[in-house]
Amino acid sequence: MSCKDCLNRRDFLAKSAIAAAGLVVLEGCGDGQIGPTAVPLGAGVTIALTDFPELATVGRLVAIPGNRAVVRTSNGTSSSAFRAFSAVCTHEGCLTDVTNNRFECPCHGSMFAIDGSVIRGPAASPLPTREVTVDSAAGKLTIS
Repeated sequence: MSCKDCLNRRDFLAKSAIAAAGLVVLEGCGDGQIGPTAVPLGAGVTIALTDFPELATVGRLVAIPGNRAVVRTSNGTSSSAFRAFSAVCTHEGCLTDVTNNRFECPCHGSMFAIDGSVIRGPAASPLPTREVTVDSAAGKLTIS
């Protein structure tokens, strides 16, 4: 069967190689990230403790709005009874998930302990801590 507009095998392979080379060049113009772009941390956030009953339990890591997470480190109502962390992965800036009382990055598999330290890379740096201010009268936490 004859076809005047058909593409022969040699032309197909040549055009495919050119297209592949073009994709490589375009990728070189990007940031090398496959997946979501870096998540901004944004301004501080204030939460009501009544909205997060899990924070009544010492040693429980809880995700909160504003790309942060908080853990209650002791009983009490002072700022020292809580530690807060950025939930943004230090490897490529993806938002981590709080799962099994640790941080897990869905982008590249980094894992962080409840204290923000790296359990598994590729992240090499721990999660940054955030300042916690407690308004015990109002039952609120403000996390920078």
